[in-house]
Amino acid sequence: MTSAMTVTGVCNMALDILHEGPISSIEDDEPNARRFKRNFDALRDAFLAAHPWNFAVSRVSLPADATAPAFGWDYRYLIPGDCLRLLPLKCDGEFDGANIPHELESGFLLTDEKAPLKIRYVRRVSELGLWTPLSVTAFAAFLAANLAHAVTGKASYAQFAADRFQSELKRAKRVDGLQGSLERADTNDVIAVRG
Repeated sequence: MTSAMTVTGVCNMALDILHEGPISSIEDDEPNARRFKRNFDALRDAFLAAHPWNFAVSRVSLPADATAPAFGWDYRYLIPGDCLRLLPLKCDGEFDGANIPHELESGFLLTDEKAPLKIRYVRRVSELGLWTPLSVTAFAAFLAANLAHAVTGKASYAQFAADRFQSELKRAKRVDGLQGSLERADTNDVIAVRG
């Protein structure tokens, strides 16, 4: 993992993509540092939520909440506070288990499935040292793509950064996907595609 990577370091990687000078710290009172500080956390979470990165996937067994839903479902479960995206809900949390019908509502997961409910989700990983090197470079390109126009004032740099992000993302996802077994498509998913 990239243990030495810092928030300022990732911002400087993004600035390098945009051919801009580095910042000393994201805490500095200068325009680019303020831009990155204002947007960093939201863009980090958006980047993480867009793909089930191996380093960001977590699993947990949830107890049922003391209050049942008013109607429609038998149980509700409090979604973990660091959850950015719930992964497909499967019976007993099994890799190839059947899908469990559910709804997300106001920070709760509603379902008829009894406790404990086993879930997998993409979590917020704020410590960059836990990220893979390729995910860091893809995220730096994502920052550059999102802040290119504000930082450079040039539309051509925004397009260049967007193209660079797509290239870095493709590479990072490919390598991330090669680690572990591929999840098999649910039979119902295959039928739905055919229909």
